[in-house]
Parts: sequence; structure tokens; C-alpha cells
Amino acid sequence: MRLNCRNSISTNNFFSQVAVTRTIRARDAWERKDMKKDAKVLVLTKEEIESVLTIEDAIEVVEEGFKAFNSGRAIIPFPVALQVPDHNGDIHIKPGYIKGYDTYTVKIASGFYDNPKLNLPTSHGMLLLFDSKTGFPLCFEVDRCYLTNLRTAAAGAVAARALSKKSVRQVAVVGTGTQARLQIEALSKVRKFDELRVWEPVQSARADGVKQYVADMKKILNVKIVAAKTAEEAVVGSDIVVTATMSSVPLVKAAWVGPGTHITAMGSDSPEKQEIETALLGKADKIVVDSLKQCAQLGEVHHALEDGTITEKDVHAELGEVLLGKKAGRESDSEITICDLTGIAVQDVVTSQLVYERALKKKIGSYVNI
Repeated sequence: MRLNCRNSISTNNFFSQVAVTRTIRARDAWERKDMKKDAKVLVLTKEEIESVLTIEDAIEVVEEGFKAFNSGRAIIPFPVALQVPDHNGDIHIKPGYIKGYDTYTVKIASGFYDNPKLNLPTSHGMLLLFDSKTGFPLCFEVDRCYLTNLRTAAAGAVAARALSKKSVRQVAVVGTGTQARLQIEALSKVRKFDELRVWEPVQSARADGVKQYVADMKKILNVKIVAAKTAEEAVVGSDIVVTATMSSVPLVKAAWVGPGTHITAMGSDSPEKQEIETALLGKADKIVVDSLKQCAQLGEVHHALEDGTITEKDVHAELGEVLLGKKAGRESDSEITICDLTGIAVQDVVTSQLVYERALKKKIGSYVNI
């Protein structure tokens, strides 16, 4: 049975004392009083995490995370980025805490892009949860980037729900990887559409990658799926455009984007990455970001600031401000909106906390003594 986050969590006050108390009581059943003499840490595998968190859950809880971020309840330092150039790898470390939570989270996620040559997955990682009163480790969620992937896709859905037109006919996705799949699956939970167009920028993977993408997504979506021959063919006429690549050169041009389009740009999470022309940000009616501080250094906004196309004053809002009603979302069907998503730790905090709470209730996972 699929769990419904709306039923199990009050979305009006997710961070209420009720939620916190519920988690504390569940952990009390684990006999926390024994921690001093025999500290135990709950270890959850990817499969166990998958069993307690759906994409629908992630969308709802991530929305509440963005609200916490823009209501002064979240403490989110700037992420640490570690490059391993010898082996074409990078590691992101993102800590975060929401006031009132009985845990704080530190996420370590890696991408080693030559791993496929070794028949290994590109991504790996885990989330570490600690007691916010004592600093004791409580849970290691060895998600192998499942939660990162899910919460990233959920953010795209949250952005589209807040910023895109309600009536959507055609959607475009640039990319065929994990996020290109999950972003569209998550989007389908908040917007109905009739046609999906996909284009893959990597020449070497284009034919097989797009063919496999179309076959896989037909199992998930009941819509027409078109393999576009060019990025322009995919983008022109689309009501929503999702960019989900590792590109370091602009792929989506301003001239292709017409009135009413919403763009979710989520691939640019480091300074060298870029998926959309800076002119497109200059053309947009509203630019929304997950974190202005972060996007000014890492995201699409970073490039537009650098070349002078926009200033920080041209950024309309952070996403949490729109969700809280502090700033307007879409105000007409003719507006061009862009949401620049670089990924912030509050997304990891809320998803990892929910997984921990549900794992305790279901009594899954294994314990190690430390």
C-alpha cells in the first residue's frame, strides 16, 4: 500500500510539536536510556528506505522543508564541495537542522563519473542523523543516493506546482538520466499533461539513451512520448521545460521559450555547470531560486549575475517565500517563470527525519554498537 504523506503528517504544521513528540516516543521504545552504556545506531539500507518513502511523500515533505527554510526555522550552512580530479569524482557534504527537531542531519553524496567503466554505479552516499540534544549518532541511512534523487525530483514538482500554469499540454525534458526520469515522474503527480518530448545532449549516448528512456517512461506515464531530434524541437511549444543534465554549456536558448512557459533548471549545482542561456533569465518574468545565496554561486543565476544579464534584485523570490505566500507565484498564464534549483540541505533534513520516524514505527533496519 502506498503511504500518503498528507494523511500521516499535518502539512499545515509539519514541524509541530506533535511530529517531534511522535518521533521521541518511538525512539523511547528503543530504550534510549541504555545509550550511555551501550550506544546503538540504527542502520537502514536503500531497500528499507524505499519501503517507507514514496515520491508522493517526498513532494509533500520537501514543500514543508522549503517553508521551514524561509520562515527562520532552518539552520543550513553552505555545502562543502570536495573534488577528486584524479578519479573524476566530486563529493557534496550538506549539514542541516530544523529548530524543534530532535535530530540534525549530515548528508554525504558522491558522484564518480568513471565508475561505469568499472561496472559500478556513478553515485553513492548516505545520510547521518544525530541527536540534537547530545550529538550522539542515531541513524545511518545508507541510501546510495536514493533520498537525494527523490528529494531533488520532489523539489522540481513543488516548483512546478507553485509556478507553472495549471493547464499543461506539452512537457519537455533535456536529459535521459536518473533525474530526467524522476523529475518527470514527480511532475506527473502535480500536473497532468498529454505529451512529453525528450532530448539527450550527449552525442555518444543519444540514440540508445533516448530509446531506453522512452521505453522506460512509457511504463510510468500514460502520455505520448516523442524523441526529439534537437533541443529546439523538444522545447518549442512546451508549457514546462525540465533541464536535468551535467552540461557545462547552455542547451536551452531564450528564443525557443514562449509566453507561459515554466522552466525547472536543476542540473547546475556547481559553478562550471550551465544548462540555459543567461539571456533566458533576462527574458523571464519571474526568477525563483531554492536559495539565493547558493544559486548566486552555483546555479544558473550565478552565470547570469556573472555576465551582467541580471542582478540579485532581479531574482523574484526564494521558493519557500512563494509557498508561504510572502511572494507571489505565477500571476498570469503568459508569464515566463524559471526556478533555479541547486539543492539545499533542508530537503535532506525533512526526508531523512521522516524515514527515521517511519523506520522506528515499522521496526525495520539493524543496529550496530559503537
